[in-house]
Amino acid sequence: MEYQDNLIAGIPPGGVRDPSTVKIMICYLLQRLDRPVSESELVELLTGDQTVNYFLLTTALAGLKKLGHLRQKGDSLLLTQLGRRTAEELGGELPVTLRERVLARAETLRRENRLHSETSAEIVGTGDGYRVDFSFHDGEIEFMKLSLYAPDEVQAGRLRERLLEDYQQLYVDIINRLTR
Repeated sequence: MEYQDNLIAGIPPGGVRDPSTVKIMICYLLQRLDRPVSESELVELLTGDQTVNYFLLTTALAGLKKLGHLRQKGDSLLLTQLGRRTAEELGGELPVTLRERVLARAETLRRENRLHSETSAEIVGTGDGYRVDFSFHDGEIEFMKLSLYAPDEVQAGRLRERLLEDYQQLYVDIINRLTR
């Protein structure tokens, strides 16, 4: 019956259902990230792997704001002194597996966000195949711009995927090869 209750709530076994634990987890996570985080980023982070039910999470966030653990600054949530103290005093009470899972998910999202901010890769259909237009940039500087031909959409998709996975190593390899 416990398993069915978890499924009904949208949280698999091992997910968090206790409102106090969710509040501590939010404070702990924000303390460890040590940067402002948007509410939508927190929702994606904690509901994306079904760690927490969306409604429980948003209720906990509202409670933390109301109690003074979090404050809103623009689109971001900031941990207050009270929130930091909560994370320090109660963060150790969270199960180790939960802490590790949440921090690993946060790192994965950080990498994905960085990837999206540094690269663009678009598949463009041409009359006789496909072209993958790739760019590696950092704000105003474009480090590398590359267009590759692919005879079909499947190969173009693979090229796009590999460019996004390995763009930094590709850049280093090209620079090393051309500057030897």
